[in-house]
Amino acid sequence: MSEISYRLVEERDFPVLVEMYTLLNQYFYRLGYRLPHPQNVGEVWLESFRRTLGRFSNVFIAERDGAVVGFMLCRLKRVPAYMGGVIVGELSDMWIDASARRMGIGDRLSRLAIDWMRQQGAHSIEIQVLRDNEASWKLYERMGFQLEYRVGRLLWEDYDRFNQLEADQPRAAGG
Repeated sequence: MSEISYRLVEERDFPVLVEMYTLLNQYFYRLGYRLPHPQNVGEVWLESFRRTLGRFSNVFIAERDGAVVGFMLCRLKRVPAYMGGVIVGELSDMWIDASARRMGIGDRLSRLAIDWMRQQGAHSIEIQVLRDNEASWKLYERMGFQLEYRVGRLLWEDYDRFNQLEADQPRAAGG
């Protein structure tokens, strides 16, 4: 079995990250995520942090035989003054290729991200895990994360109609 190596993202990794995030996003919907499906979701996701890489966000990469097999995006944010005004880290998005799962890669990527955010002065680290993603929640529980609050979503009666309208929108060229 080939050894897994870890490093920070480089611009050459962006195309594979876009593909992997698209797969992650599809997985979110299989787990019950109920916000609209953006067009070109991988590109939109990449643009959400690209300018802040190395300062307020970072992506850690897992590689096997020169191929990216996983990533972890982490971000820093300042919470409002009424919540303490501190910098809080967030383990934002992680994807491991099916061929590389159950090898400890998620744990290692998470720890690299946590270490980086701690070095940046983060007060604490938060994680959001979809309700039915038990495997991820178990990983983070083993790392010491504790449930602090729950998030629910109230959907209007016409949610399915809204979703259908989104699906019927014409796609941009290349999308």
